[in-house]
Amino acid sequence: MNKILYSNYITRFLLGALLLLNLAGCKEDDAVYEPKLFLENETFSVANTSSKHTIVFLTNQPWQVASDADWVVLDQTSGEKGKISLTFNVLENDDDERTARITVTANGVTQQEIQVVQEAGNRDDIYVKAGASGEGYTWEEATSLENALAIAVSGNTIHIAEGVYTPTVTVTGGDASDAGDVTFEIGKYVRLKGGYPADATEGSEANHQQYTTTLSGGGVAYHVVTVSAPKAEGQKVVLEGLKITDGRAGAATTSAAINGTNFRRDYGGGVTIGNAVVDILDTEIVDNQSDKNVAGLYAFGGSVVTIKNSKVNNNISSGNAGGVWISESVAHIYDSEFRGNEGGTAAGVHGYPEATINMYNSVIADNKGRSYGAAFYIRANSKGLLVNCLIINNSSTSKNGGGGVMMYDNNEASIVNTTITGNTIAGPGGGVYRRAGVNKVSIYNSIISGNVQAEDGPDVDAYEADAPAPVVQRSVLGSAAYDASGQAIEGASFNAATMLNAEYVPVGENNPALEHGMTTDDLVRIGTSLTPAVESSLITADLLQNSRSGLSTMGALVAQ
Repeated sequence: MNKILYSNYITRFLLGALLLLNLAGCKEDDAVYEPKLFLENETFSVANTSSKHTIVFLTNQPWQVASDADWVVLDQTSGEKGKISLTFNVLENDDDERTARITVTANGVTQQEIQVVQEAGNRDDIYVKAGASGEGYTWEEATSLENALAIAVSGNTIHIAEGVYTPTVTVTGGDASDAGDVTFEIGKYVRLKGGYPADATEGSEANHQQYTTTLSGGGVAYHVVTVSAPKAEGQKVVLEGLKITDGRAGAATTSAAINGTNFRRDYGGGVTIGNAVVDILDTEIVDNQSDKNVAGLYAFGGSVVTIKNSKVNNNISSGNAGGVWISESVAHIYDSEFRGNEGGTAAGVHGYPEATINMYNSVIADNKGRSYGAAFYIRANSKGLLVNCLIINNSSTSKNGGGGVMMYDNNEASIVNTTITGNTIAGPGGGVYRRAGVNKVSIYNSIISGNVQAEDGPDVDAYEADAPAPVVQRSVLGSAAYDASGQAIEGASFNAATMLNAEYVPVGENNPALEHGMTTDDLVRIGTSLTPAVESSLITADLLQNSRSGLSTMGALVAQ
């Protein structure tokens, strides 16, 4: 944290604590004491859409609040002493940038001002080409990506032509003398859409598979993309049709402070997202590095990230989390892959602490770890949901366990229509491993078999001898198949080497994964019982959207 900001924070904290003591100690018959007033925020930068915000202040006197602009509407204008959270609404702006002042007064004597700056209402699209320097509002007058981000306001779409773009602008709160602090910073609720031809003209359509728009950190930037637009109701940032590569998170545990959020330089070589809502669509986050933790994507501070049709591949960390780290945030992941990432703990997908990761129709494969949890790892009161997922060929050299799914310290996971096989771990639980606290796992219509673990132990294992048994319904664990009540089916035996083909589809005669799986009615029932509930159209199809109708096949894939 910046030393000045840290000093200010400590000063405010101490003053606030003293004020609270003062308030607590005063009695009604005490003599009149000096009015005190402390603000948590003195400025607000807000979007051009209607939005709601909160002022927090401490005072030992009755207070009054007023605004000098009719587009800032206060929920309350006066009240009694204490710690106050006061809501105000900002109306939509269709014109130029504008500024308002909110005045807070303690007992009509002590005053402080809060400045509210609302961005302009111009929502015209912006157009970017490599090497361009125009005003940016047509393809013919395309501009640079740095300038597009500088002139953008919430609601803009920035269309980006094929080419390689490398950041040159220092991140907010960063150090201009530090070459690693350059980034493409997104501080507004905009859409970055790549995949247009290099010579795009009016009417050109995006095709990210044909035209590659590359955002490159040049092996220098701590984060290729930094999303700093703070969460606001109904607003989000969209990254679409991009290739984000060659970032390199640093080794030093330092941060750049943006809007009260500290963006660590040692996390998130490709993308870092702090306290933001972001959609990542048709995008590749690949070949990034970190000299410490999480090379690919780092989302933290209450972020909500949705990833669709994307790849997070071949990212390498010296420390933990090669591909993705979700921290105190939520990730919804669809039709995506996480392959070939490397790291210590959680080489593939990492949720810690208090993270929620919901994955659908996705693949976690070929990730290489050196500690806990090679593929999908959740820790410290986190939650995971895997539906129609394929978790294969992940490995770790560590004896700590968890080749496919690892749960550490009081977590919950539901595994539905998922195949976990071919994972190799030097410790226990090559398929699923649970350790520390109470880790609840429910397994439905899934195959967890053919994994390699220490001492030829079970594919689904737990560290504590008294760990609660997993909920298992119509699934295969190791060589055993289980019915709807969780009982082993007598005479049924599964062999992953012969009963899964090269594409991981169950095959062969007397295969319990073909005979004893759930019907679509069963799956709909399970889907409605989960949190979040799973749509019937999703749970009654397989990873490739093939219908399960008329089948009772376990695992991620069904034969067609």
